[in-house]
Amino acid sequence: MNFSKIISALIILNFVILSCVNKQNKTVITKNKSYSVDTMAAFREKIPSNIEKQYLEKFDSVANRNPNLQKKITLNYKEFKNLILKNSKYSKVKFFFIQENNKSKLNIGIAFSNNSDYTDISSDQKFLLSNNYFVNDEKLKDKINIYKSSLVKQIGINGNHVTECVIYNMYDIEKYFINIESKKNAILKLDFLMIYFCKAKEDDGSNYTEVSENKFDKISFAVHAIYDNGFTDIGYDAGDLKP
Repeated sequence: MNFSKIISALIILNFVILSCVNKQNKTVITKNKSYSVDTMAAFREKIPSNIEKQYLEKFDSVANRNPNLQKKITLNYKEFKNLILKNSKYSKVKFFFIQENNKSKLNIGIAFSNNSDYTDISSDQKFLLSNNYFVNDEKLKDKINIYKSSLVKQIGINGNHVTECVIYNMYDIEKYFINIESKKNAILKLDFLMIYFCKAKEDDGSNYTEVSENKFDKISFAVHAIYDNGFTDIGYDAGDLKP
């Protein structure tokens, strides 16, 4: 094969590769932002249903000893998405576990920020979940402190720090919206199912290894989109657990 034929073959091969990539990716513009989105991915970590089942069961065992722990927290999807888009100038979304008082159920609040400091949210935009909707709450820090002084002390696990905050990158959430909206049916809500990261097993009995070691023995949530036809999407987890 002469040199010119080799060059021609390489050009054709490069064209084929680019064509395959373009079938898997598309550029999407959201709120003046452009993303090259892998249509098969959104949050960085999907939780296989068989693994999530084990995480849910483990959380249930902890919740049975602590009645103020909630097993599911639900958000109105449309309102939540609007809130995210209105605050898309921020780079971080901090989800905090909170309690209204020492006897209240576990709830969540969020803070929009350009930093990952979960200990100081004085300059963040702060909201509390109330009846599936987020409302502005400048006293969110007080409710975080109640959770830390109450449930955190009750559910300490194997000497590990109990999760206080789950931090998401704004672009991960925006890409997640694109992914779940790619399905034809309308989304009614997001269910945050509380999970406990434990040593899980694959169906063949082998250890499940697709999870960060620093998440073991900590609580978090798996996010599920619920559609108007009753379909529940796979659970996603992409948050950075603090502490």
